[in-house]
Amino acid sequence: MQRRFRKFFSQLLISYLLIGVLPLVIIGPLAYSLVRNVLLDRVRTTTIEVNERLFLQLQSLVGDTLTVLDAIATDQAFLPLYAPQISQEQQTNLYNALFLLLTARHLKPSVHVVSLDGQVRLNSVETPLEYTQQPYRSWGVLRKAFLANGADVLYLHAAQDGLGRILTLARYVKQASFEGFIILDVQFDQLTEVLETHVSAHFPYVAILDEHMTSSRMLNGIFSEQELDFIRQNSQSMHNPVSTINGQRFLFSVQTDRELAVSLASLYPLAQIDEITSIMATISISLGTLMTLLCFYLAYRYSRKASKPLDEVVALLKRVSEGDFSARTHITGNDEFSVLGESVNQMVMDMERLLLTNQQKEQSLRTAQIKALQAQTKPHFIFNCLELVKWYIMLNQSEEASATIVELGLLLRSTLDLAEGVITLEEELAIISHYLALQQRRMGERLIVEWDIDPELYTLMIPRFLLQPLVENALMHGLEKKRGKGSLTISAKREDASILFSIADDGVGMESQRAKSMASYREITNAMQEGTGLQNVQRRLSLNYGSACEFSISSEVGKGTTITIRIQQGALQWKKG
Repeated sequence: MQRRFRKFFSQLLISYLLIGVLPLVIIGPLAYSLVRNVLLDRVRTTTIEVNERLFLQLQSLVGDTLTVLDAIATDQAFLPLYAPQISQEQQTNLYNALFLLLTARHLKPSVHVVSLDGQVRLNSVETPLEYTQQPYRSWGVLRKAFLANGADVLYLHAAQDGLGRILTLARYVKQASFEGFIILDVQFDQLTEVLETHVSAHFPYVAILDEHMTSSRMLNGIFSEQELDFIRQNSQSMHNPVSTINGQRFLFSVQTDRELAVSLASLYPLAQIDEITSIMATISISLGTLMTLLCFYLAYRYSRKASKPLDEVVALLKRVSEGDFSARTHITGNDEFSVLGESVNQMVMDMERLLLTNQQKEQSLRTAQIKALQAQTKPHFIFNCLELVKWYIMLNQSEEASATIVELGLLLRSTLDLAEGVITLEEELAIISHYLALQQRRMGERLIVEWDIDPELYTLMIPRFLLQPLVENALMHGLEKKRGKGSLTISAKREDASILFSIADDGVGMESQRAKSMASYREITNAMQEGTGLQNVQRRLSLNYGSACEFSISSEVGKGTTITIRIQQGALQWKKG
């Protein structure tokens, strides 16, 4: 027995030394060199490719802005700008044309049309003094545009620009009745916001440089003067971006547009890669030592195999029957018990994986159902709002239409993000407030809204668009059909161990039997083909809270309708913080 132990121990020891230590000694240095070169090549490729994509996007944005400049200079809608005099009606039409021109742009530059004598003909924001006063004509963008004699010019502002500009596009215009400049200012914050995804995802440092590379603006990070000087001197070597400055290694890539007279430089320091490769070398040495010790330890452990492997299997199966799928056997060896232990372990893992898969399928189905129902609710409301705007336009009530669009914009800002299935009660009430503001524009003094909300419930989490459809139903089917004034009461309060929501109106009401029928839940077989009213809300309540929720409708003809939702507090969540 002693001889068998020593033989077994020796075989394991030699095997682990050969399998664990020898490959590390041979492959370690090769792997270190390979990984280092792969990391450098990948970063080099990514730096060049992403810089090209970023530069193409910058060219596209600037080109789109130049389109705006060209439209102002040549479009028929802006011809009154260059007449000797501009009437009030023409001035209004010019601003409307400018608003339409800028509406669909990713970048919305500040527009200034200034005559040579300093008179502002058209502007989208307050025109800076440097565009209207004679002393400023001898430098900067105005001087550059004047010398270009009608060609479009691009001017890069310094980082200290007090107006937050980064780029200005300008053209000198000289006609029979007008001589001056068309100037488009691009704000730094707006440009970086449009380019933010590319910048933050790949580059710590990105800068825009002018045609002489003497002036630069940082879009992300900070370039040192030495780095900028190196890029200026080596701007033609962008496809060989590995360089060294004072022992600091980095990659850089430069893209230049000769027509726009602008360059984009991206710089990626290699300190992190150097640190990673250094850590890899340390790990390789440490791992070799650790594996040697581990081999001796495992050889010793294997020589003392468990004497009762069947007991371990029985204990494992008992734990699994009790629901503990983390249990595993630790039988080692080269005999039938080892095969048995591995088979039992695999069986437990397969059972655990099957249960987890079924749970994920059920959760995915539940989430898909809720999101499908939410997807119906939002278009249903938006179409109603657009119908209101349409009628304003048909009635030539342009101011009311404009104000309604502003209200709709505020509402869309608060409801556009459907990434989360639940929101706070305060956010849901904000959506309802914007909706009611739109409806009150149409109904005027006929609509009276009262709020009875417990402030402690503002952080309560509820499904998005849970209450808004009920408010919409109260208006459409209760108050709109009523002659004279009507009141709508929205309340949320605690009652015993539940949270009680109610939407009450004093509209036309309905028969009690019909109200009872509408409050009874029915299963919707195809959520995407069903309506988006009460059944939609009831289905979402059922998916989220099950039997912990009650939905009821009380109504009387000529006196109004009250919809009540009661949810047990134990089924609700509150926003943390």
